[in-house]
Amino acid sequence: SGCRQRPVHCGLLEEWIMATVAVSGCIWRSLAVRNRVNPRLTGAAFYSTPLAPTSAAATQAVTRGKRASPKEKQRREPVPPRTQKMEVDQNWCNVYPTAAAFKSSVVPLPVRMGYPIKRGVPPDKIGNLELIKIPNFLHLTPPAIKGHCTALKEFCTEWPAALDSDEKCQHHFPIEIKTTDYVAAGPSVRNSMARVVSLSIRLSHLYLDDHARKKFIKIVGNRYNKDTDTLTITTDRCPLRRQNYDYAMYLLTVLYHESWKTEVWESDKTEADMDEYIWENSQSEKNALHTIFRMNEAENVTVSEEEVINSPEVHNYKTSVVNIKNVGETEDSILQYKESVKKLLHLQGAA
Repeated sequence: SGCRQRPVHCGLLEEWIMATVAVSGCIWRSLAVRNRVNPRLTGAAFYSTPLAPTSAAATQAVTRGKRASPKEKQRREPVPPRTQKMEVDQNWCNVYPTAAAFKSSVVPLPVRMGYPIKRGVPPDKIGNLELIKIPNFLHLTPPAIKGHCTALKEFCTEWPAALDSDEKCQHHFPIEIKTTDYVAAGPSVRNSMARVVSLSIRLSHLYLDDHARKKFIKIVGNRYNKDTDTLTITTDRCPLRRQNYDYAMYLLTVLYHESWKTEVWESDKTEADMDEYIWENSQSEKNALHTIFRMNEAENVTVSEEEVINSPEVHNYKTSVVNIKNVGETEDSILQYKESVKKLLHLQGAA
């Protein structure tokens, strides 16, 4: 009986082996079809159905949801640059509305920049880092500036008709502020020297008496120009321009109020302590007036003191004395003093 059942078991085993081989062949054929259809498809899920042992048809691999892989999505055809699609009469202000780095695909100009290699021409604009480093003015073309001015015009007021000359402007606006903006080709658009503020004003525009004016000039030192009567204050201590401007205005305010102060020791100053010679109430003025009055008494001439002080002889003598005391003795000043004394004493005919 064992011999009779053995052929049955062998037949079943052969059928099981044939089915396994058929399934394996189906799997390998599906993988081959996948690679032949698109070798770059990776990461997608594939399914296959086993064939019947007697079927020899090949299976087709399908992707999940019929979607392409991420790499297939990333690969796109290169788009032509924008310069090839620009119109000749386009509005350039829409291309570069604000300050931006150089873009080779946007600027329709054959720009070159860089060191020429092997005695050739400088590199082209495409992929040129030198053009990207530096700032450009492609957003400040004449039409763009005109458009900005037109937009700001409605917020501006007309220039006052009364200020039709520089003298009137200087009279009504005596303070002059000077600042400097720097533009350079570098990694940064900022410049530390742009914070410096220079303030200028004429002392004649300030309400100062003789004492306050002299004290003001003494305090400021070499910041005052005697020839132009101009005070110049330069501030650069603060990191910002606005801070230096406020500091300059503060210094001008402090100088003005300090010059009007009169200390106790200032009233004890004598003629020898003065910084400059003053003719009014000086000993030279008293001696000159005393001599003239004695001459008038001898000639029986009555003249008031005001007339004597305002006479041209006394004025010339005053000018020559003040010039010698403050400027110094020179050949011209001594000659001027000699002539003024001769006129004062009516000695024109004397050698």
